[in-house]
Amino acid sequence: MPRKTDRRHRQGDESRRAILEATLEIAARNGYDGTTVAAVTEATGLPASSIYWHFGSKDGLLAATLDFSYREWRALAPTWAGSVETGSVAEEVETRFQRAAVSLTTSPEFWSLGLLLTLQQRVKEPAARRLYAEVRHETETAIMEWWVQVLRPEAVTEDPRLPRRLARFHMMLMDGLFMHVRSTSGRDVKRVVSLAARGLAEHLVRTGAAA
Repeated sequence: MPRKTDRRHRQGDESRRAILEATLEIAARNGYDGTTVAAVTEATGLPASSIYWHFGSKDGLLAATLDFSYREWRALAPTWAGSVETGSVAEEVETRFQRAAVSLTTSPEFWSLGLLLTLQQRVKEPAARRLYAEVRHETETAIMEWWVQVLRPEAVTEDPRLPRRLARFHMMLMDGLFMHVRSTSGRDVKRVVSLAARGLAEHLVRTGAAA
């Protein structure tokens, strides 16, 4: 009996992952309205009852899919945590910006789905859109905490909101880069990121916010 139970659990986990992966591909391409249970069942070969059993509703499925994609991305993406690396401020900022850009442009599924949901205006807000707002805030906060380490303590004391504004600037840059990569070849991403990072670092040094 335990062996049969374990096998059922494995099969259930495998089915759940297959549903999430198929939904992510469909949703990133077609958006909220274009993602239907029928399309997911066709892509996975699983019955609709299996989808409803795992996720309860289409809204629950989309929310779980976005969370799944985000956690997968965070597991592979470079972290903003940890001490600031040695080197100049310009080198440090560019290194972090380039790492973030690479991870976003090579694994963009959750970002794509989240932006699609954000742009859609609906009377009833999808749970997935609320979740996307939460994970963006989580990412922004991690970047903000990194900036606190980069900036001079006196600069943060004088303007406590500066780290948050810099984190939001970075999020805006990533949004723009994502759209650029999706609409063009994106071959100049590294150069664009370098210009933005070094220009920002130079500004911070000149204004005394960073050493």
